[in-house]
Amino acid sequence: MDAIIIEGLKVDTVVGCFNWERQIIQPLMLDLTLQTNLEQASNSDELEDTMNYAEICEISAKVIQEAQPKLIEHAAKLVINALFTQFSAIESIIITIRKPAIIPQANSVGIRLERHRNDFRASISE
Repeated sequence: MDAIIIEGLKVDTVVGCFNWERQIIQPLMLDLTLQTNLEQASNSDELEDTMNYAEICEISAKVIQEAQPKLIEHAAKLVINALFTQFSAIESIIITIRKPAIIPQANSVGIRLERHRNDFRASISE
């Protein structure tokens, strides 16, 4: 399966459950793997035959920054929903979100969600 991969997308936002976290901007680091068919783009060499990486990054950052989520799990779900809505060619999404330097003993903590388009269709029809 073909995939578009974006690694280390930095999103500065309000995120967290504690009062002190809701008062500051913190970085999140996103990794995205978007499974899609890249055959047409690989043949044509034209941007309109693929997904615009800058737009993917912009949408991902915007939904998190606007929501100011408490949990990174929720942030990941928001990104998944936005990308499935915007890009019908995406078959599945793997998103990893890391919150760096929040636990002194760890470089970062994070989560990974994997969703398929059929999961998305089922959740919006409920």
